Amino acid sequence: MATTETTTPPDDLTPSAKFVHFVLQHRSQQTQSELTEATSLSARTIREALGQLVETGRVVEERCVRDARKRVYSLAEE
Repeated sequence: MATTETTTPPDDLTPSAKFVHFVLQHRSQQTQSELTEATSLSARTIREALGQLVETGRVVEERCVRDARKRVYSLAEE
């Protein structure tokens, strides 16, 4: 049986968190503003979705190398 790299997020996520998870699968490291632009969701919705994803260990938050005031988000290693 073949496996794919794309994983389906669990059902316990909100629809916006699932969408952000999907975007991060296709665009590795993104800032909150980049995710806002890519998804057309509000900054508040992105912030809440990222909070849920980080809290559940599905996404990792790191400092942005280009601008230490910003955070970069990427999928956690499985």
